[in-house]
Amino acid sequence: MSTILRVKGAAALLLVASLALPQSTCSGYRGPDGKFVAELPRDSTRAAYQPAVERQYALADFQVGNPGKWFTLALYLWPLAAVVALARARSRRLRTPITIAEPILALCTAYVIWWGATFFVHPAAGAYVAIGALVIYFTACMVDVWRSVRNRRLALTEPPSRSF
Repeated sequence: MSTILRVKGAAALLLVASLALPQSTCSGYRGPDGKFVAELPRDSTRAAYQPAVERQYALADFQVGNPGKWFTLALYLWPLAAVVALARARSRRLRTPITIAEPILALCTAYVIWWGATFFVHPAAGAYVAIGALVIYFTACMVDVWRSVRNRRLALTEPPSRSF
């Protein structure tokens, strides 16, 4: 296993671990009934509501029948699947499309995670860890692509060797 693949694997595991951390937080108030509200109701007294911070997790209310949560889970798990596929792939036919798709998917995943963590709320530790993991993963992907292009150019420019 190459060093680049190990770095990708570590970044993919870090991305999966970020699921355990809160992705975003929202400041608001906890009411006497225990429910969280972002703003005080007009007809309430301030003493009845306590300031609170609500933390949102990526898979907090995961339900098997909810396709949106499956999409969220896929955002965090695809790099791990890609690393396993690259580690087991023997042919260039499988490695090339994965290598091309990885940087694009990493950028799209980072955008979706950051958008979800900042949409009317404040990003939390999980979002920062996920973005950091995706930056590492993207960098490793780009190094892998650069090495592949460089090796192919060298193979094309080298004169054919004569063997007798």
